[in-house]
Amino acid sequence: MDRKRIVLIKTNLIDRDPRLAREVDALKRGGYAITLLCWDRDCKTSYPEQQETDGYYREIRLRLKAPYGITILPFLPIWWCFEFLQLLKTSWDMVQVINFDSIAPAVVAAKLKKRPIIYEIVDVYVDMILLPRLLRHVGVYIDRIFMRLVNAIIIANEAHPKELNGIPNSNVVGVYNSPPDFFKKSNVQRNDEFTLFFAGVLQKSRHTNLDRVCQATRDIDGVELVIAGYGDQSKEIEEWANEAVDRIKFIGKISYTEVLDRTIRSDLLFALYEPVVPTVRYAGGNKLFEAMMAGKPILVSKDTAMSDIVEQESCGLVVDSNSVDEIRKAIVRLKEDTQLYRQLGANGRRAYEQRYSWEIMEQRLVALYEEMTR
Repeated sequence: MDRKRIVLIKTNLIDRDPRLAREVDALKRGGYAITLLCWDRDCKTSYPEQQETDGYYREIRLRLKAPYGITILPFLPIWWCFEFLQLLKTSWDMVQVINFDSIAPAVVAAKLKKRPIIYEIVDVYVDMILLPRLLRHVGVYIDRIFMRLVNAIIIANEAHPKELNGIPNSNVVGVYNSPPDFFKKSNVQRNDEFTLFFAGVLQKSRHTNLDRVCQATRDIDGVELVIAGYGDQSKEIEEWANEAVDRIKFIGKISYTEVLDRTIRSDLLFALYEPVVPTVRYAGGNKLFEAMMAGKPILVSKDTAMSDIVEQESCGLVVDSNSVDEIRKAIVRLKEDTQLYRQLGANGRRAYEQRYSWEIMEQRLVALYEEMTR
C-alpha cells in the first residue's frame, strides 16, 4: 500500500525540537511518508537533504545562519521563498505548518495545489514579547485570517483559544506537549538530597526567575538545585553554581532523553516563569506534563494557564514567582510533608495516564490525519 506523502514545516532542526520528533515518529507509525522542510540556522550540516534508509522520512534543509528569537525577522523572507519553492516542486498529499512564521507560503502553495493544510500552533508569536495593544491586535487579526484558510488546526495547549480570543475554525484538535512515558521503564535511584531540577532554554527574555529559586534553595539544608540548558543566561547561572557548589549544579545542554531521566530521578520540578510575558501566561508547559509523567509535584507561577491545570489536577503548588520567601516555603513544605508530596505526585501521574499522555496525543494526531486524507 502506498503511503500518503506529508510535508511538515518548521523553522528549526528536528534535534532541537522533541515535540516535532515525536510527531514524525507517530506519523511514520501511522503509515505516512514524511518530508520535513526545516531551517538549519546553526549550519551544522554540509548537505541540504538527508534521506533515511527506510525511505519514509527525509529532510530538506535551508542552510542559512540566523539567530533565534525576534531578531530572526530580517531573515524570514529568505525562508519563505525557500519554503514556497520547495512546496511547489515537491509532490505531497498534505502539509502541516508549525507556527505563524511559516504559514503564509504554505497556505498559498496548498491553495495552488488544491491540497489540505493543517496549521499547528505551538507558540503564539505575537505574545512572545510585550507589544503595544494595537500591534498585538493587528498580529492576532492576521493570524486569525490564516486560521480561517486552513483545513484544521492543532493547538499545543488548551489555553490557546482564550489567548487568541477564539479560533475561527471548526476543526481544532488539542495535541499537548506531553512527553513519552519513561516512568514505567525507569529504575529510579533516589538522591541523598531533596533535588530540584530544571531544564530548558536559558534566555533572559524568557524570565525564568531562576535567580529567585537559587536564592531560595541556598537557605534550605539538604536541598540541591540542578539546572540544565543553554542560552544567554548560561554564564550567569554558572557563576551562581560556583558560588554555591554544595547547593547548585549547572550541567549545561543535555539530550531530551537525559532530561526525562533526570526528571524521574529528581524530587521536585518547577516552572516559575514571569507571567507578565503573555506567551508565558498562556503556555501549557511541557515541564508540567513531564512532572506529571514522572509522578512528581511541580511549583508553578500563579496567574498562568499552568496554575489552572495544577489546581484542577491537584498535582503541585502555585506560588508568587517574584517572592523568594514564598518559593522557599513551598520547597520546605514539600520536603517535610511526605504525605502531601506523595499525594500531589500520584495525582499528577493519574492525570497523565488518563488525560495527558503522549499515547493519547498520538492517537489524536493520527486520527486527524486519517480524517484529512480519506
